[in-house]
Amino acid sequence: MLISSVDEYSGKSGFIMALGSILKDRGYRVGYFKPLGIGRFIGDKLVDEDALAIAETLKIDDPIDVICPVMIDKPYIEFVISADPVKIVRDISKAYEDIRQDKDVVLVEGALHYELGRALGLCDVSVASMLDIDDLMIVKFTEDSVIDRLLSAKSQFGEKLKAAIFNQVSGYKRSYLESLAKSLLAKNGLDVLGMIPKDSLLAGVFVSEIASALGGRYLVEPEKDYIIEQLLVGAMSPQSALGYFRKTKNCAVITGGDRSDLIMLALEIPNVKCLILTGNLEPPSIVVGKAEEKGIPMIVVAEDTLTTVEKTQSIFRKARIRGKEKIERMRELIEMFVNLDKLIEYIGL
Repeated sequence: MLISSVDEYSGKSGFIMALGSILKDRGYRVGYFKPLGIGRFIGDKLVDEDALAIAETLKIDDPIDVICPVMIDKPYIEFVISADPVKIVRDISKAYEDIRQDKDVVLVEGALHYELGRALGLCDVSVASMLDIDDLMIVKFTEDSVIDRLLSAKSQFGEKLKAAIFNQVSGYKRSYLESLAKSLLAKNGLDVLGMIPKDSLLAGVFVSEIASALGGRYLVEPEKDYIIEQLLVGAMSPQSALGYFRKTKNCAVITGGDRSDLIMLALEIPNVKCLILTGNLEPPSIVVGKAEEKGIPMIVVAEDTLTTVEKTQSIFRKARIRGKEKIERMRELIEMFVNLDKLIEYIGL
């Protein structure tokens, strides 16, 4: 089964990790395949990070270069110009045949979004036809018009696409989808198999991800790689900040490194899990010592507060499902909000 999305960062990888885990626990032999990946160097090896993470999570034994046989390793236009489409199709077909041996099901992860690769004849629509597999569309419910993009995808996939799962659905949107969109999609040959709610834990990012993306340096190393679910900007008086700090859950506070008053206050609030200090400014040693005593990571970044906030918000928009805590939460949500019996029937098991 091919698992696609209409937009980037819709939750395909997390869904595959959780679904694969569920199917394995039910006794199925599960394989995983990603025809077209985005290459990144990890050490001296070029890999697709999502493919590697999923293979490790699901304990897939197949070699990573068979799991993901084609990787975009240069700017997209350069890749299109230099690629040999005939060889790519041959490589993908052979790798898939190797992967599917002795498997009850192979979860095939689509590209960043289902249209990527069209210039090479390798978009998800082409892959579904090439491998003769059905498609399941994961739809991140960002705005109402996503319904139109899903219907556009249906017109391209045809009978290969018969089911969709909505992800990150806000509470008040659920009734809308159930009443209007669900009937509309049914008329167009699409079955809605589930609506996974927005979840702050899954939308969170690890402290290590923030530090890496901001190019920050630790004044205090984290005792634990906390998941940060919220951001607070410390640009007010301590008296005003106190109420905001207490209302947060697993938050990071972004403030100038010279705001010792706010930093000391934040260190007394259990919900504060990380401090991001801007302007390349370090607080006095007594403040750093307090953070070490509390085990709260403290990261210093060179940019000003506004730039740091914008960069950090961008990290949250691209949050990935990584780590046992997130995967278990995703699995819980799938078991609660997805019709698994119907999904398994759709897969053909």
